Amino acid sequence: MKTNFVMIGVAIIASIIGTAIPASANLITNGSFETPTTPHDNATVIDYLEGDTSIVGWTVVGGNISIYPNNRWSVDRYLNATEGVQWIDLTGNETGYRKGLRSDLVATTVGATYNLSFDIGTHYLYPNSSLTVNINGGDLRMFTNIYDGGVLEWEHKSLTWVADSPSVTFTFLGAENGSSSNDSLIGLDNVVFIPAPVPEPATMLLLGLGLMGLVGVRRKLN
Repeated sequence: MKTNFVMIGVAIIASIIGTAIPASANLITNGSFETPTTPHDNATVIDYLEGDTSIVGWTVVGGNISIYPNNRWSVDRYLNATEGVQWIDLTGNETGYRKGLRSDLVATTVGATYNLSFDIGTHYLYPNSSLTVNINGGDLRMFTNIYDGGVLEWEHKSLTWVADSPSVTFTFLGAENGSSSNDSLIGLDNVVFIPAPVPEPATMLLLGLGLMGLVGVRRKLN
């Protein structure tokens, strides 16, 4: 009974903390690649060549890539996005690596911490997908989705970055990674860049008072 009481108190405090930290808006433009709109009533896949800026907020780099719509009527139908109704194939209509997208510049605050997250897709016909993320032309960071089942399987990835410049751009490229990659279909969707959540002073005060209260209650119960 004592343990249950303490656990309930902890849950209440956690709920207070969660509601006290407002969700941040995505700083990346068109992170789920919904613009431009691709026809969804046939087998259409739209290809974009290197240098193309038609995908709002992004520039195609390294070679052609493709936008896939949900429920594409073909042998590859029911390849659904994780956010919205469209997603990117970093290999385009030709096989190959080192092709992808570079984001437009995003303003940042030097010294602030940010979270970047995204989803990697891998297909049952082309299992295992890898991509690299480049931040402001720095070192490449490799991420991999090892196929585990389904038609198109998505896996969520994330990283933390401390801003060392007043703006940032991200480049996503399909990557060669031995048996952990394929050069025929590498999915990308749901790119989100937000400030890392920081508890507000009032939240920390509530947390401290709550913990002190729990300690006092436990002593009385004992």
